Amino acid sequence: MASSISIDDRTAHVSPYVVPSSFRLGYRPALDGVRAFAVLIVMAHHADVPFFKGGSFGVDIFFVLSGFLITSLLLQEWNQTSAISFRKFYLRRALRLLPALFVFLLSIEAFSLVELRGNRLGEIQKAILAVLFYVSNWFTIHRPYGLGPLSHAWSLSVEEQFYFLWPPALFTLLYFRPRMSRMVAVIACLCVVFAIHRAQLWTGPALEWRIYYGLDTRIDQLLAGCALAAAFSAGWGRLRPLRQVVRYSYLPCLVFIFYLVARPFPYRILFTIGWPVLELSLAIVIFRLIAWDHTILHQLLAFPPVVWIGRLSYGLYLWHFPIIEKAGAWTALGRLRIPVAFLLTFGVATLSFYLVEQPFLRLKSQFEGT
Repeated sequence: MASSISIDDRTAHVSPYVVPSSFRLGYRPALDGVRAFAVLIVMAHHADVPFFKGGSFGVDIFFVLSGFLITSLLLQEWNQTSAISFRKFYLRRALRLLPALFVFLLSIEAFSLVELRGNRLGEIQKAILAVLFYVSNWFTIHRPYGLGPLSHAWSLSVEEQFYFLWPPALFTLLYFRPRMSRMVAVIACLCVVFAIHRAQLWTGPALEWRIYYGLDTRIDQLLAGCALAAAFSAGWGRLRPLRQVVRYSYLPCLVFIFYLVARPFPYRILFTIGWPVLELSLAIVIFRLIAWDHTILHQLLAFPPVVWIGRLSYGLYLWHFPIIEKAGAWTALGRLRIPVAFLLTFGVATLSFYLVEQPFLRLKSQFEGT
């Protein structure tokens, strides 16, 4: 087996073996609908909207979906070229994430220089650096509440740390040319290992911050999406017995997800069995969206206004928390504080999407896998 890793373009290449697969992800409007649901429940949770006490589970949805999407695209690239271009992957990620993040952090910096003084100004500088260098989750573990208005950015750090680790790890797995069904088993086993690690780490409330924000204690959610992508690449989306299981289980899974959004488990349950069950439920729902077309669920999630919210989801996530936090001081608005904060968030996120994100997304297409 000939193999090479080019340092110049950071492309991992093995030839001539290519894992056969007819699965192509393509654009799925319903997945933008999933993003919309995730970001809206997170926003509602941070705004203390009734019945969204568990809205933070929107982050878990993002994690599973992110693992599924990036692994689907990497496997698709591998199937077509026997290679994974690390350079192109990281350029695509940078073009997608960094421009809007830079504008957001520069805005927070400008506001802080005008409004804050002394220790508070120093603290926000540290928080901005932690977010900029994608270590804010570990920063939060060591300094709870230290991120202030950037507290929500911890999840961006978890995802970026995963992006750094997963493509080389996936290439290493593919290098040994396993059957794709074995690849699914390996990734699923990794999910179980990290879930067990998290459960064993939990000994009481003193470790809540460590477990909630750690990469090693959240990575199984991303890996669950990766396993699902490998399953589709293995052709499992066409397996009749699996399709039957999904057909009859996705509705109970949806009910379970909605229940958690309204009434989340206590941490002692969440950190042990709660998150694994949620990951499986999310994987089943995403399987339903990918393996079928034109169901009622597709129609709801692909409704154009919902898709539009999904496309704005990155900007909405970046901006919502500081705006909602600032809205808490607008006492003169009374009950209108939260609707006004939501309108402002949508306005700023819309500007971010069309003026900042879209120009760089057009550049991103130049680095798509062939």
